[in-house]
Amino acid sequence: VYDIEENLKDLKKRLPEQKHQVKTSLSLSSIVIRVAAVFVLGFVTYFAFFNKKDAFISTLANEKTHINLPDSSFVALNAISSLTYSKNNWSNQRKVSLIGEAFFKVAKGKKFDVHTLSGIVSVLGTQFNVKNRENFFEVTCYEGAVNVSYKKQVITLTKGNVFSVINNTVHHTNTTTLLPDWQENKSSFRSLPYDYILKEFERQYNIPILTTDIDLTVLFTGSFVHHDIQTALQSITIPMRLHYTINDKNITLYKE
Repeated sequence: VYDIEENLKDLKKRLPEQKHQVKTSLSLSSIVIRVAAVFVLGFVTYFAFFNKKDAFISTLANEKTHINLPDSSFVALNAISSLTYSKNNWSNQRKVSLIGEAFFKVAKGKKFDVHTLSGIVSVLGTQFNVKNRENFFEVTCYEGAVNVSYKKQVITLTKGNVFSVINNTVHHTNTTTLLPDWQENKSSFRSLPYDYILKEFERQYNIPILTTDIDLTVLFTGSFVHHDIQTALQSITIPMRLHYTINDKNITLYKE
């Protein structure tokens, strides 16, 4: 039996949902929300081994934050990143879990572990940066020494050493910088696939980038600032001989 009233109620419920879906499918904020939801879900699933997850800090696109841990260790969290740790068990085990990128100034004391999806970074007291993005894992030591556990191997880094894994290929390099560039609102790259540069740009400016007939595997060396989108775009397009258009919804890169 066809119930008119019931079907009418159902139709009224569906129409606003459909309108909302059409409207938000082109909304940048909806993209950010969906990404954040997936991000949080994946984080919670992977780090379920934390019995007392009483501290969880996360950032959205174009957002950075600072964290003071219970032992006065300092953490700076980059855009679209998350950190979790147990306050209640901190005195027994200094352990944090990270997705994304963070800079650490660790107070001296017991061993300090940073767990990521790709490996574990262990220190006693030092300054270092950990970056764990899709197909990219990098640890940079700025002071003291750190041990990186990666695929059953332990690599010791001292001041200026950089250990990175790009698309499953291990690299050992060095740096003379005293802090990661993102701490000074700038992203710098050395021989990284162009696709990675565009993803980092999207994180810092909270706007999607579309490309037309561009080889995203080409290696890029350069940098862009986080405070001026036009200057930043010129920094990543002029060296590649690319052009761009920008509007409220997205950026499109293309060849001449």
